[in-house]
Amino acid sequence: MHKFFLTLALIVALSWSTCAAEDLRFIDAMDDTGYYYDADSVVHDEDSAVISVKMAVIKAGLNQMYSYDVRIYYADRSYEILSTKKLSYDTRAEIESNNTRRPLQRYSDKSEMGQMVRLILYGD
Repeated sequence: MHKFFLTLALIVALSWSTCAAEDLRFIDAMDDTGYYYDADSVVHDEDSAVISVKMAVIKAGLNQMYSYDVRIYYADRSYEILSTKKLSYDTRAEIESNNTRRPLQRYSDKSEMGQMVRLILYGD
C-alpha cells in the first residue's frame, strides 16, 4: 500500500512538473484547434532578427497537441521548423516525433505565425 501511494505521488509530481514547465500563450483559434506559443521558450536575438520558440497546435476534439521547435527570421518574414512532436494533450505523452528540419517558409502578417511574432515583439 505504501508503494502505491509513493508511486502515485511520483506520477502526480512528474505530471505537475511537465505542465508547469510551459507558459502557453494564446495566439488564435479556429473551430476546436488552438494556436499557442510557449513564452518560457522564447529566445530573441535582436542582432540577427531571429526568434527561437516552441509553438503548439492543440486539437481539443482529438486530445492531441502538436509541438514545434521553430526558428523565425522576422526581418524576412520567414521561418523554419526544426523538429515536431505529436503528444496526447491531457498527459503530454509523446506519440511520435520528427527531428527532420523543414524548408524555410514565408508567412504573412495576418497568419498565426505573423500574429505570434507581433505578440512576442510588441505584446499586442
